[in-house]
Amino acid sequence: MRSDRVSHGANGQLPSGAPLWGRVGQLIDRAPDASALRAHRLHLAAARVWRARGLPVPPPVHAAERYAAAMITAAPRLLERIRSACQGQLMLMKGPEVGSYYEHPSDRPFRDLDLLAEDAHAVQRALIRAGCEQVGRARGYEDAQHLCPLAWPGIPVIIEVHHRPNHPPWLASPSSEAVLALGVASATGVDGLLGPDPAAHALLLLAHSWAHQPLGRLADLVDLAAVLAGRQLGEAEVIARAWGWEGMWRVSVAVAEAILGNREPPMAARVWARHLACARDRIVLENHLARVAAPIWALPGRRAPAALAGVLRSVAMRRDDEPWTQKLRRSRLAFAHALSTKSNHERMLLG
Repeated sequence: MRSDRVSHGANGQLPSGAPLWGRVGQLIDRAPDASALRAHRLHLAAARVWRARGLPVPPPVHAAERYAAAMITAAPRLLERIRSACQGQLMLMKGPEVGSYYEHPSDRPFRDLDLLAEDAHAVQRALIRAGCEQVGRARGYEDAQHLCPLAWPGIPVIIEVHHRPNHPPWLASPSSEAVLALGVASATGVDGLLGPDPAAHALLLLAHSWAHQPLGRLADLVDLAAVLAGRQLGEAEVIARAWGWEGMWRVSVAVAEAILGNREPPMAARVWARHLACARDRIVLENHLARVAAPIWALPGRRAPAALAGVLRSVAMRRDDEPWTQKLRRSRLAFAHALSTKSNHERMLLG
């Protein structure tokens, strides 16, 4: 376990350019089916590869391509409207900001625009005055990292205004001021819009993925390598140390180097991220194991027990206003589907 916490040093770097995208192609070929590629968010890249080889693209993936094309077309126009409608610093995280670092930006799917604001509530009010409508109930986002999602009528992109970046609850949260201070001109080219410095962006992307699926998707590792674009890792490690995210950073880099750079796999990749090397979807049992293992791997020993207790409490808790009967049904299905893929399990829950 300790070996996962040791990086390859400030002079290390992840693959970039042709080696990175060549490796992505190899992982696509290794995946058992299109469903696994979708779970890893590599399905759009796979469609391009298949089409170039003269191979058929499955209808669900083709539909996803059409949706992605609509999002990519709509996003710049929407970002310009947002920027002109509100005051103060505004930073675009994830989504098209990451896609701009891809060899083929259309390979990087996204569903919404994540904007970190100097004054999130002021931005939210300004966007509503400009014509945006709330999606859902504001009461459900009182403790969330972003305010109630917004939508601009006629534009199929959700807007999320953040007052802090997303991260696992057992990690400290950097202030929005600290993150905005690391802003640079957005790679989207929208005037007056910030994007995170690549080193900071790599950390923000990892924290978001660890909040939902720690070491869960290959696309999260590809995002990391694409954003850093061959830069040395020392700068990001300095920021990770300042934010208290050093353990998460080092584990993630070690796994990314193993999967994308063909290095010796660290223990995390052998114990709770085994699905990455063969590009298969995680099974339900592995998903629960990852949630438990993540704080143990990422935190100093003295802090791990309290974080683990918090994870176990969250597993046992209901979701918002969910009735106990629904919670018990989810728990029974999770036990029954322990060896099913996570994607299949989620489809059964909706059925």
